[in-house]
Amino acid sequence: MRRILHIVLITALMFLNVMYTFEAVKAAEPQQPISIEKAIQQKEGQALVEGYAVGQAVSPQHYKLTSPFSNDYNVALADRKNETSPEHILPVQIPSAFRSQFGLQTNPLLLGKKITVQGKLENYFNTTGLKNVQSMNVTDDTKTPPAEQQVTINEARGRLNEEVTIKGIITADQNAIGGGKLSTFLQDETGGINIYSPSPEQFPELKEGMDVTVTGKITSYQGLKEIVPSSSGIKINQSNQSLPAPKHLTINELINGSLGDQYEGRLVKLTAFVSSIPSSPAGGGYNVTMIDDDHHAMTLRVMNETGVINELDEGKWYEFTGVLSRYQTFQLLPRKSADLKLLEEQPAPPSAEGEYEGIVDRVVDGDTIHLKSPVLGTTKIRFVNVDTPETYHTPKNDADENQLRFGKKASDYLKTVLSPGDKITVKVGSEAKDSYGRLLGQVITESGSNVNLELVKNGYAPTYFIWPVDNEEDYQQFQAAVAAAKKDQKGIWNENDPLMEMPFEFRAREQGKGLTRYVGDSSNKTYVQPADWKKVAVENRIFFASASEAESAGYKKRQTAPQEHVPLRILSMNDLHGKIDQQYELDLDGNGIADGTFGRMDYAAAYLKEKKAEKKNSLIVHAGDMIGGSSPVSSLLQDEPTVELMEDIGFDVGTVGNHEFDEGTDELLRILNGGDHPKGTSGYDGQNFPLVCANCKMKSTGEPFLPAYDIINVEGVPVAFIGVVTQSAAGMVMPEGIKNIEFTDEVTAVNEAAKELKKKGVKAIAVLAHMSAEQNSNAITGESADLANKTDSEIDVIFAAHNHQVVNGEVNGKLIVQAFEYGKAIGVVDVEIDKTTKDIVKKSAEIVYVDQSKIQPDVSASAILKKYEAIAEPIISEVVGEAAVDMEGGYSNDGDTPLGNLIADGMRAAMKTDFALMNGGGIREALKKGPITWGDLYNIQPFGNVLTKLEIKGKDLREIINAQISPVFGPDYSISGFTYTWDKETGKAVDMKMADGTEIQPDATYTLTVNNFMATATGAKYQPIGLLGKNPVTGPEDLEATVEYVKSFDEPIAYTKEGRIKLAEASDIEDPVTEDPITEEPGDDPVTEDPIKEDPRPGEDLPDIKETPGTAPVHQLPPSAISRFNEIPINNTKTADTANSISTLPLQTETAESGSDHQLPDTSAGYYNFMVIGAAVTLSGTYLYVRRKRSASRT
Repeated sequence: MRRILHIVLITALMFLNVMYTFEAVKAAEPQQPISIEKAIQQKEGQALVEGYAVGQAVSPQHYKLTSPFSNDYNVALADRKNETSPEHILPVQIPSAFRSQFGLQTNPLLLGKKITVQGKLENYFNTTGLKNVQSMNVTDDTKTPPAEQQVTINEARGRLNEEVTIKGIITADQNAIGGGKLSTFLQDETGGINIYSPSPEQFPELKEGMDVTVTGKITSYQGLKEIVPSSSGIKINQSNQSLPAPKHLTINELINGSLGDQYEGRLVKLTAFVSSIPSSPAGGGYNVTMIDDDHHAMTLRVMNETGVINELDEGKWYEFTGVLSRYQTFQLLPRKSADLKLLEEQPAPPSAEGEYEGIVDRVVDGDTIHLKSPVLGTTKIRFVNVDTPETYHTPKNDADENQLRFGKKASDYLKTVLSPGDKITVKVGSEAKDSYGRLLGQVITESGSNVNLELVKNGYAPTYFIWPVDNEEDYQQFQAAVAAAKKDQKGIWNENDPLMEMPFEFRAREQGKGLTRYVGDSSNKTYVQPADWKKVAVENRIFFASASEAESAGYKKRQTAPQEHVPLRILSMNDLHGKIDQQYELDLDGNGIADGTFGRMDYAAAYLKEKKAEKKNSLIVHAGDMIGGSSPVSSLLQDEPTVELMEDIGFDVGTVGNHEFDEGTDELLRILNGGDHPKGTSGYDGQNFPLVCANCKMKSTGEPFLPAYDIINVEGVPVAFIGVVTQSAAGMVMPEGIKNIEFTDEVTAVNEAAKELKKKGVKAIAVLAHMSAEQNSNAITGESADLANKTDSEIDVIFAAHNHQVVNGEVNGKLIVQAFEYGKAIGVVDVEIDKTTKDIVKKSAEIVYVDQSKIQPDVSASAILKKYEAIAEPIISEVVGEAAVDMEGGYSNDGDTPLGNLIADGMRAAMKTDFALMNGGGIREALKKGPITWGDLYNIQPFGNVLTKLEIKGKDLREIINAQISPVFGPDYSISGFTYTWDKETGKAVDMKMADGTEIQPDATYTLTVNNFMATATGAKYQPIGLLGKNPVTGPEDLEATVEYVKSFDEPIAYTKEGRIKLAEASDIEDPVTEDPITEEPGDDPVTEDPIKEDPRPGEDLPDIKETPGTAPVHQLPPSAISRFNEIPINNTKTADTANSISTLPLQTETAESGSDHQLPDTSAGYYNFMVIGAAVTLSGTYLYVRRKRSASRT
């Protein structure tokens, strides 16, 4: 029995020991980390967590998600790399021992890396966080993606919309042929392809001879195969490599065979004859026409940057080398001077003069037909010696309608003369083709009728002869026919229903290029300026490319009697917005270095007074928005300080912009006529110069709200200024404030005023137009350009405004001038008026920047400024917070903005609502890093709007958001409380969620905060807010809400672009801040004219123009320095580029070579003691058992 008991005891000891050892080994295994979501649910206690570094906590429930970061004190972790919702982010406090390796300010490249942290879960930043950290390690869970399989360029060209990697030699400097974009060509032994990106700054500059590898997406634009490189998708392997040898081909092989597609993107050589060189570039380059012996034509696309256009001569044979490109049809791009080789032995020019038979396919318009089979390489025939009215356009006014009507008449007539299948003879002269490749000829029917001549005889077309004239007999015959048709008032010459514009005159206006050809009079061998074409009778007109061409043809400039001219200087300003105390550092030449300090009204006054004193006759005018949205020194006193300064300078007349109506018509009339305001100065007596507006009418009577124009006498000659404001102003101001007036059609109002002025004998007319204009090279577009095209020819100058641009050029014979914004520049227009005709006969303009270094401030204006600065300074200088970083605001075209997010969050907090929206046009400045003053916030939100809380349904929010997405520019509003993605194609929201990622229920009721402008405005983008919002509740002023929100921060504020608004196609990208998609604009191609751009904000005022790098406004100063307006702030903060180039410490990973200082504690070490004890017990038991057994056997 005792032996059995011993056996049981020993067995039990052995079992317990083995189990204890197993548990010890199991406990010694490494602890598994938990997810961030699980840690947030656990809330407290010790935890080993693992997640991705997504940013840094800056305040309760607010995280900065992009570098640069302001400190190394904490890191935010999440389960997803692109997490943005605060509910799914865990803030981790970083002890000082770990900051050098895990702080995001020092190590910004940690962003997106997986980190394992041991610490204690407890409250941190008013949420669950991790503190008392014991260990931190970077976990390298990223697998190196397989290298993209490199393919040949020929294979890549066939993989449309796929991402590929290719390698080859760059065949042209991007700066020579790119037109300011990244656009050049890559070639290997199999093919060539265009490399394109609209953002060259994101990639290394590519030069001829570089061996590069490119990864990107294959696309096609106007037929040209391109690769759009992905981010970091260009790698330069070597430089100065040999180029592929160019292939010698013919024009015919390229345009009529299969070789064009095969050699697109490659270097080729062509021998060709230059038949025409345009006088001006189109879309960044010249479209030179080159032909071969058989008149096969092709475009030689000479980009401006090559600088070789002047090395080409018309009428010469060349051997051209270049890259074969395409814009619908093939074109050759020379890269440098060496690509143009003039043939030493010049063959005879190609001759096509003669008669050719053809068969009609169809009538295109009144003077163009297509043939069934090519003649001299083309099926398109353009009738010569005639010019029928145009039909290509969509009518926008009476002149357009008139042109289209007569154009259709000509086309209909031609269809009665020529039918498909008719045999014709095409009579071709010495110039066979035009720049479009159409065959130029007279069309003769089988019966012998000259169709071109019949068009003229029957009044369907005027004659149109461009020098040189091929055949004098033809010239006399056609000119006699047009004289007879005009005398008999046939067709377009009917005085009761005439063609309003000659076709060439219509094209000059409609296309915005103006009149360019000089006009010769064959009856007396004289010529006149392009604008004076009407002085030459149609039956005597010959058009010349230049004055020198006319003179070489034996024509002399027509002499006119000496005229007595009255000189007049007109000085202008626009869009001051009451920024009378503001000054700005500007980078005018775009080299990244500030060119000086500009603006401030005492300096502007000095320039205006100096320029005025230079001329005998000078007037000072403005084009609106001189008040409204003003800096506090003016707006705190109802903009009366701005009015006093304008009076001191000596303004003669102005017009109204939308901001003159910010406080309604009653307040505007008080500004004009005088009267005290509770916030204004005592004894205010009104403005001493008039404001004019031809399209500002009383709703009830149609009577003018303001005078339509003002007439000023200059040396006995009347000079008139018509005022006009964009009709869209109605949607930019509070409806209640303008309920008694309306803004009528601008063109109609201006033309009616001009008609009235002409009846009074006034012919020197200028328009003060608060309407947009912008300029790209010589091309001017926008509302003011449209006004120039559609208004009376007696108008000579238009002073534009509204979109804060610099514009100086002509449209339809009218000079358009816009002088930037905020007093940074002035317009100086010099005109000469014929004292006899009283018309402006000469005009020119320049934009003069208000450069403080070149002039002393005006004494009297400085005194006025100082007086009002002293009154405003105590309010302006109050410090209400601190900005840790620069924050941009404005429109959300490219996604949410840091400042917009801050303001929208403040609105939501003030009204305690689910959502908030802030219109981009209401954010007028950026917020700079450093102390935030009340004045800074006032300059950002200067309009005094009041917050309004509304109740909406979830589905209403989608409708409201969709309404504010512009099809051209994208979203407007900044948002709070939710996120959304939007589709660029449809202009609609796609995915809309609460800030925590949960769904917005369509039929649930939510609360929304907007400002009262948004709640009541009638513009299309705002209407859904007022229509769908219910139960309005009024809150504080928007500025007050922002001030209080800024004051609520305990730490410096570091808002960022968080990804609240994203493009739908970019929503899967792991970076929380989506990049702009790479797109090609219609004007990016190397052939077309730059597209006409829409006014960036139809229906709303535009955001202020952003300064270029290094252009911080001087008013962003520490409080102690705000009154020292002569000082320029020195920006000691690192630029974004510097921040991105910080050399960081190596990232810590769990390897034998790194991370040894802060590894997880070896918690298994203590368990080996228990294993030793267990083994000892087992051995002792076994020994006792054996000894007892032996002892028993002895007995």
